[in-house]
Amino acid sequence: MRESELPDPAVLVLISEDFFWEKVEGTLRALARRPVRPEPGSSAARLRESLAEMRPVALVADLEDEDLPVLEILAVLREEEAGGGLPVLGYCSHQRRDLQQAAEGLGAQVVPRSTFAANLVRLLMELTGGPPVAPGGASPAGEDAAG
Repeated sequence: MRESELPDPAVLVLISEDFFWEKVEGTLRALARRPVRPEPGSSAARLRESLAEMRPVALVADLEDEDLPVLEILAVLREEEAGGGLPVLGYCSHQRRDLQQAAEGLGAQVVPRSTFAANLVRLLMELTGGPPVAPGGASPAGEDAAG
C-alpha cells in the first residue's frame, strides 16, 4: 500500500457520552485523525486483541465512563508493547482526585472536564502531534492554535 493510500492515523476514543464523542470525533477528523470508538461494554481483553491491527497513535478517555473499564484498559495498554509510549489524555471531574491519580499512575495526562471542553482543539492537537497542513493556512475547526 502506498503512503497516500494509508488511512488517517487512528486515535482510540474511550468516550461513551454522545455529546463529548461528537465533539472529539469532529475535531479528530478535522486534524486528519481517525477516531476509533469501541463498543460500549468492550473489555480490556477484547481491545488488547484489536490493538495490533488498530495501531492507535493516541488515546482519549473519559475517566468517569460507566460503559467502559477505562482504568483497566489503560493498565492493559501500559503492559502491552503495542501501547508502549502511547500518549493518553484523560478527563474527569475536578473532584475525582482518585481517578486522576490512578490514571496519572498509568501514564495518562489528566485534565478537569471543564478544561477538556474549553480547550478541546488545542489538547487534541498536542496529543496527536499537531494539525495537518490545512489549505490556505486555516486551522482545523476554526480555532487558532492558542485555543
